[in-house]
Amino acid sequence: MNTWARRLGLAIALLAGAVGNAGAQTSRAEVRKQVEASMLITGTIDIDEKGNVTTYRIEQANVLPKAMLDVVDRRVRGWSFEPVLVDGKAKPARSPMQMRLVTKQEGPNYLLRISGVTFGRVEGEESLVRGKLRPPRYPEAAAYGGVGGTVYLVLQVGRDGAVQDVVAEQVNLRVVGSASEMATYRDLLARAATGTARKWLFNFPAQGEDADEPFISVRVPVDFIAPNAREEKAGEWHAYVPGPRQPIPWRDWNADLQSPDAIASGGIYRDRPGDLRLVSGTDG
Repeated sequence: MNTWARRLGLAIALLAGAVGNAGAQTSRAEVRKQVEASMLITGTIDIDEKGNVTTYRIEQANVLPKAMLDVVDRRVRGWSFEPVLVDGKAKPARSPMQMRLVTKQEGPNYLLRISGVTFGRVEGEESLVRGKLRPPRYPEAAAYGGVGGTVYLVLQVGRDGAVQDVVAEQVNLRVVGSASEMATYRDLLARAATGTARKWLFNFPAQGEDADEPFISVRVPVDFIAPNAREEKAGEWHAYVPGPRQPIPWRDWNADLQSPDAIASGGIYRDRPGDLRLVSGTDG
């Protein structure tokens, strides 16, 4: 078995092994059918004045087997974007991108899909945050149960920099249990994250396109790393169970092609169409 396949199988097996604590009534064979493994990759993409992809770069290309890179290449080169207008004229453009690959084992084979992609820059805390974003307290019931995961928050920030509203758009768990247990775990982590996020303070833009807006919308992923677990890093396979996606009441644009979990933890992101606006499906 190739090195990447061993790592992928280990990631899935480790998550499936958590069923002994989280849902003993579910067989390991059934768990393996539910678990997906994902990898976050980063890079840049270039388009021409018509919105077609001309070139792209993946920073973690060396950790992916050629067969997977070929699949990604076919799909990325088939993407279509809205033309980028500068002074009313279409121009070539470049943007940073973050892409989440998801694979699932079907017999001896692994099926690969691009579950989502985000375009645009990561905002630094020094420019957007007033002070520091105090992390939430790990819920004791989740910590004792070895429950880890990531809560993808979307915050509505008013002109005074205070958080007016917050939604846990998606909660991905790194543990497996029954449907009711999974709902409980997601609620535990979401409540902890949203409760703390309501106390965060931001710097409202003094200039630019948002300076006169009544609020800005910000995306912040919050990691809960269980004991003996590792933080997710780009270019590494991690097994997880994705949670259902929740609507954002104040969002006035179509985010169907933007995956909530196609962003790296530790960053702050503006919740708006990115530098590039994808009009085709991510997975061809």
